[in-house]
Amino acid sequence: MSELARQIHVLYVTDGLAAGGKERQLLEMIKNMDKEEFTCGVVTFNSNQHYSAKAKDCSARYWELKKRPSRLEPLVSIWKCFREFNPDIVHTWDSLSSFYSYLPCKAYNTPLIDGSIRDAGTDKGWEYYFKRFFLKRADRVISNSHAGLKKYKIAGQVIYNAIDTSRFLQNVKTNEFNIIMTANFTNYKDHDTFLKAAVELMMDRIIDHAYLLGDGPLRQKHIDWVENNYPSFSTKINFPGVVANVEAYLANCQIGVLCSTERFSEGISNSVLEYMAAGLVPLVTDTGAAREIINDGVNGFLFAPGDWQSIVNIVKQLKVDNSKKEIIVAAAKKTINERFDLKINISEYASIYRELNSQKGK
Repeated sequence: MSELARQIHVLYVTDGLAAGGKERQLLEMIKNMDKEEFTCGVVTFNSNQHYSAKAKDCSARYWELKKRPSRLEPLVSIWKCFREFNPDIVHTWDSLSSFYSYLPCKAYNTPLIDGSIRDAGTDKGWEYYFKRFFLKRADRVISNSHAGLKKYKIAGQVIYNAIDTSRFLQNVKTNEFNIIMTANFTNYKDHDTFLKAAVELMMDRIIDHAYLLGDGPLRQKHIDWVENNYPSFSTKINFPGVVANVEAYLANCQIGVLCSTERFSEGISNSVLEYMAAGLVPLVTDTGAAREIINDGVNGFLFAPGDWQSIVNIVKQLKVDNSKKEIIVAAAKKTINERFDLKINISEYASIYRELNSQKGK
């Protein structure tokens, strides 16, 4: 038997590879799985996205399947991927991928890991029940938060998102005091609250710049709001879009903010973990799984949904109390090292793959 045949073939199936926290987590897994023990393949249903080229480079096999002219097309085309790759494990990252993978997994007697719980309330109506239908039929459910399992009323295992701390630079030596929010401009995030706080802080000359990284259908609306209402701040409130060097922006900031909506809630946010690993003080909406990351006042701060005034008050306090800021930063980095370490994360997934692979045929 060849060395390749002795490896465990893991097929990751994901709807897309856009610029997001879920996609970043998948890329980190593909990059860091032990190549002597595991062979990784990737199936995605969108092409030419932010992480597409990197995922292709890191995986042994890579397929981009089209969802046109019909969204049902991958139900047929995915069988070719199974025949060519012969996966021992299939690990899906969203409910649509579980839908496409379910029948081939049954036919090939391949264990299916459903990793679609990356939130704590995003899916509503039929989408919620669609996700639960496939969660209940998976061989293993992995969520990135306890809040997510509770929301979908399903039994499963929690493996938190993880961060490769080597990515992050030391904070730039600067006299500026800057804040940042990294999140795509969709209804799932609350950029209105961030901008209200940023404007107030600039009016009081507390911060020098505010950065809003990300893209999405609501980005231009927020750009227009700043230019129409606060034109004097338009050069200080920056909308860089999707950037490849998020680490450089974080290195030039002191405070990282994530404003989420109460309706759509939040799982374990990759953005918040990046803030903490990069040496920023995280300020996070108290919803979803936020309390699984943040111990309020210890390694960051929590505020109620829409409460921009609390953001203002906390930032003002940190601006004048540098010792307090440094204590929070140290505690945040300690949290990352102890609970969100990439090596621990990869090890937990590898153990599950080995376990499910050993149980096949029993």
